[in-house]
Amino acid sequence: MLISGFDGFDRSLEEASLDLGETAFGTFRRVTLPVVAPAIISSLLVSFTISLDEFILAFFLSGTEPTLPVYIWGQLRFAAKLPSVLALGSIMIALSIILVTTAEILRRRAEHRLKAGAAAHG
Repeated sequence: MLISGFDGFDRSLEEASLDLGETAFGTFRRVTLPVVAPAIISSLLVSFTISLDEFILAFFLSGTEPTLPVYIWGQLRFAAKLPSVLALGSIMIALSIILVTTAEILRRRAEHRLKAGAAAHG
């Protein structure tokens, strides 16, 4: 996902920003990051989803510190811990929805900026 996000990035936007007097950090913050942020966020979401999906691998390789899937599985064995596990699941769903919504907003903004830049140059 990151590769596809960076493949669609036009390097001339960075060059134009630097030619217009922006610093390297400013160019990264105002040009590069808004365009590639959706790819970064979506790759984080996919990585998080895969890490939850691979419970068996996490169970056998977790070591002394339990990972989130192993912790949830351990708490499900006790009926008294069920409300806290359900609350944790609700928080995870809410955060996932917020992250997906944020990624879509950033994607639309980046797409709008690219179209506006292409219209101004074209």
